[in-house]
Amino acid sequence: MKKNYKKSVDIIMPNYNKSHYLDKSINSVINQTYKFWKLIIIDDNSNDQSKNILKKYKKNKKIKIFYLKKNKGPSYCRNFGLKNSKSNYVCFLDSDDFWEKKKLEKQLSFIIK
Repeated sequence: MKKNYKKSVDIIMPNYNKSHYLDKSINSVINQTYKFWKLIIIDDNSNDQSKNILKKYKKNKKIKIFYLKKNKGPSYCRNFGLKNSKSNYVCFLDSDDFWEKKKLEKQLSFIIK
């Protein structure tokens, strides 16, 4: 990908009671080689330790966290994230999954070609 090419991508992450995986999932985004991203996390009224984990990331300007007051399911969370996205490019990442370091770089390079 061209070095001066700076397309922003929004990553939408629904979360419901995935505290055991949440740090690893979020850090797999933070550690991407492609740095022009924003992570939108929608916590679907978790009742595990998810909210405590998410507190660690609230000062990160590239991460926006929404807390739902009622459990609505992953589809609702993804659509909620889309409504709050301002990018032309969107990716989805489940909170119990994680990406390799060059995932965004490779994906955007392929899309642009």
